[in-house]
Amino acid sequence: MTNLAISYARFSSVGQGDGDSLRRQTEEAEKYAAENNLDLDRQRSFRDLGVSAYDQSNITKGALGLFLKAVEAEQIPIGTTLIIESFDRLSRASPIDALAVFTQLINSGLNVVTLTKPPKKFSRESIQANMFQLFEALMDMHRAHGESARKSDLVSSAWKDKKARAKAGEIMSGRAPHWIDVTVNPELDQKNPKKRSAKLNKERAKIVKRIVEQAELGIGNSTIIKTLHKDMVPAWSSSGKWEPSYVQKMLCSPALYGAIDIDGELIEGYYPAVIPKDRFLYLQALRSNRATTKNVNRKGKTVSNLFSGMLKCGYCGSSMNIAGYKSLKLGYERKYVGCHGARTASTGCKMKIWFLDELEPTLLFWLTTIDYSKLIGTGKKTSIDDEKTKLAGLENDLATTDLKIERTMIAIEEGATGMVPRLKQHEADKEKLLKLVSAQRDQVNALMSQDGGGSSRMGALLVIYKRLKDSTDEVALRELREKLSASINEKVERITLFPSGRKVGGEKDERFIEVEFKNGATRRIEPEEC
Repeated sequence: MTNLAISYARFSSVGQGDGDSLRRQTEEAEKYAAENNLDLDRQRSFRDLGVSAYDQSNITKGALGLFLKAVEAEQIPIGTTLIIESFDRLSRASPIDALAVFTQLINSGLNVVTLTKPPKKFSRESIQANMFQLFEALMDMHRAHGESARKSDLVSSAWKDKKARAKAGEIMSGRAPHWIDVTVNPELDQKNPKKRSAKLNKERAKIVKRIVEQAELGIGNSTIIKTLHKDMVPAWSSSGKWEPSYVQKMLCSPALYGAIDIDGELIEGYYPAVIPKDRFLYLQALRSNRATTKNVNRKGKTVSNLFSGMLKCGYCGSSMNIAGYKSLKLGYERKYVGCHGARTASTGCKMKIWFLDELEPTLLFWLTTIDYSKLIGTGKKTSIDDEKTKLAGLENDLATTDLKIERTMIAIEEGATGMVPRLKQHEADKEKLLKLVSAQRDQVNALMSQDGGGSSRMGALLVIYKRLKDSTDEVALRELREKLSASINEKVERITLFPSGRKVGGEKDERFIEVEFKNGATRRIEPEEC
C-alpha cells in the first residue's frame, strides 16, 4: 500500500488568488500529510485557480479533469490519498454529478481526505464498513451545490437590477472611461438615481476623436502613440505614457458611442457619446478587416513595404518578399522584392528581383492616374462611407444573431426544450443576414472601384510624401506611409510582377505589372511605364 499523497486546491474567483484561499489550502494539505506520515508529491499536486466547480469547468476545462483521466488510465497508484479542503473544492455541481466524481475516485482505489475539523477520510473499504459515510459525503455535496445555486441566483438578480437601473439612465458608479467626467451631487441621497451625472470632458474627447480619425485612416496603435508623444499630448495613465493596450481598449470600447456592457448586454445611452454608433461599427469593421489581411505587416521604422501581402510572382504565383543587400557602389543597403518560391527552391522558379526604389514610385504614381469610375462604368452616386457603415451594421447584426443561437442552444442543452422554435427563428434570421451581408459587400466593392475621390486622396498623400520621403521625422513619415498602405489596400487585391517580361528569361526592359482591384477588375502597367 502506498503512502503517496496528492493535494488539490481550487477557487472559482480570480480575486481569491490575491487573498488567503490558496495559501490556506496548500498549508493545511502539507500539515495533514506530515501528521499522517504521507509523502506529499508536490510535482503531481495540482490546482484550478479561478475555475468554477459549479458548472464543472474544473472537470471539462481544468486540472481536475486531467487528473481524473490519469486515474482512469491507472497512472495514479492504488492507495494514493487525494487531499482537498472540502467537497466544495472538488465539485459544486448537482449532488448526483458530484457523487459520480467522488465514486470514480473511490472505486479506483484512492482515498479522499477532506480537511474538516476533524479531517475525514473516505475509501471504498471505509464506506463499505460504514454506509453513513456515503450519506455524509452526499449531504456535504448537497450543501455545496445549494450554496452555489443561491449565490448564482443572487448574482443573476443583481445583474438584472443593474441592467434595469442603467436602462433607466442611472449612473451607478463614479468609475468611467477617462474621457467622461462623473460628478456627484452631495445634496442628494445615496440611493437617488440622479445622485451621479456623466458628461464629456471636452479636451479629452478631442483627443479621443483624433485617435479614432487616425485609426480610420489605417494608422496602427503604436504609430498613434508615437504621434501623441511627439505632440506632447498628456497621457491619462499613472505612468505618464500612452500604451498600445490602452489605445486598443479605447478603440474597441462601446463607451465611444455611449454604451456600457453589463453582463454581456449592451445598454445604449448610458454615457454621452463621442462618436455615433454607426461610425463605431464602421471603425470595428475596418480594424477587423485589417487584422485579417496581410497588410498589417508593416515592418521597419517607416513601413518598408507599402504593398505587403499583395505582391505575387507572375511566373509561379508565390509571394514576392522584401530583402536587401549592401551596395558598395551606393554605400547603403538596397532593398528589393524577390520570389519566395525561387528563394526556397520550392517551385522551380528562377530568382528575378525588382528593386524597391524603382517599384514603389512606379506603383504609387500609376495608382493616382487610374480613373476608378471607368473600372466598372458609372454608377449610382452613393456615399462609400454610408455603404460601409451599412455593411458594418449588418455584420454586427450577424454577430449578435450568432451569439443568440449559441445561448439558445445552451439553454436547450440544459433542458429548456421550449426554446427550439426560437432557435429555428434565429437560424432563419442568420440565413437572411448572410445574404444581405454578401450583397452589401459586393455593393461596397463596386462603389470603391467607382470612387474617383480615392485617387484624389492618394494623390494628396503623395504630394505630402514627396516632401517628407527624405525627412528625418520618422514619426510623421511612418504615419503617412501607414495611411498610404491603408489607402492602397482599400482598393487593390493583388499586384502581380513580371520582372523580366512574359518569360522568366526575358530582359528587364520587358518587365510589366498586373494590378487586380477589389471588384475583380484588372489593369496592366506597360513596360514603358516601369
